[in-house]
Amino acid sequence: MSHPYQPLDPTKSPRFAEIATFSRLPYVSDLQGKGIDVAILGIPFDGGTTFRPGARFAPRAVRDASVLCRNYNPAQQIDVYENLKVVDAGDVSANPLNIASTHAAIEKRIEEIHAAGARALTIGGDHSTILPDLRAVKKKFGEFTLVHFDAHTDTADQAWGEKLHHGTPIRRAIEDGAVNGAKTFMIGIRGPLTTARQDDYIVQQKIDVLDIDAFYDLKKREVFFEKLRKVAGTGPIYISFDVDGVDPAFTPGTGTPVVGGMTSFEAIQSVRRLKGLRLVGATVVEISPPYDHADITSLFGAAMIFEFLSLMAATK
Repeated sequence: MSHPYQPLDPTKSPRFAEIATFSRLPYVSDLQGKGIDVAILGIPFDGGTTFRPGARFAPRAVRDASVLCRNYNPAQQIDVYENLKVVDAGDVSANPLNIASTHAAIEKRIEEIHAAGARALTIGGDHSTILPDLRAVKKKFGEFTLVHFDAHTDTADQAWGEKLHHGTPIRRAIEDGAVNGAKTFMIGIRGPLTTARQDDYIVQQKIDVLDIDAFYDLKKREVFFEKLRKVAGTGPIYISFDVDGVDPAFTPGTGTPVVGGMTSFEAIQSVRRLKGLRLVGATVVEISPPYDHADITSLFGAAMIFEFLSLMAATK
């Protein structure tokens, strides 16, 4: 063991024991001066949800599921915690009644993590929570490539007169200048739309979309990922993973499920294709434990965080 920021040894303490942190890593709230590489941060907020609630409970559920993640990723051939100093930084103090104040708290906390020299991996929460995360990433790392796994584009303008909810964060981030549409890549988009013109904004902003039909066209998939890697180059990338991008047969515990998506294996494979790129932040959102079965959505969320860590470890 080369440093103290390691998961507890399961041969000495069983996986179902001890306080639930991500992968039973040390809980460290104040990161300053500790040389931490990555902080896992929970965002227990679902005030931007428009259908099924429950994502506020996801950080706890994902932490519980994460005890099965272990240390070594054979697919990426990397020992995550030997290459990275990772801690669980706890949760953002969300205001369940106020989306604006919660967003401010998220941005402030992620800026604190960045100021300590670490990167943040967040566990949402509904997808509105990505907006302050993207703002903080832009301040710290400059322009980046956004890789967005989802069934929905999240580029709506408003609902019931509200500009901030889980269907609008990508549009708001582009308007803020935090995200460049021409450096945004969406994967898994599918399902019916409210109107035929709903995707006009995608075209206007020059966003690249690999919808689910194109995803299963191997030639189109290859072209898409080749372009993504070319556009990203050696610059920073950020991954936003909404679990409804996966078929609800594999991630039933989510707020707005859409049938006909990719499998959990295909989703993990797609993330692994980003190996070698400079990942500076990522999030898993829209896990709703009250709608889950046998914790399979939380298990997927934990596995995805581990894959993000593996990407970071491979390019440290």
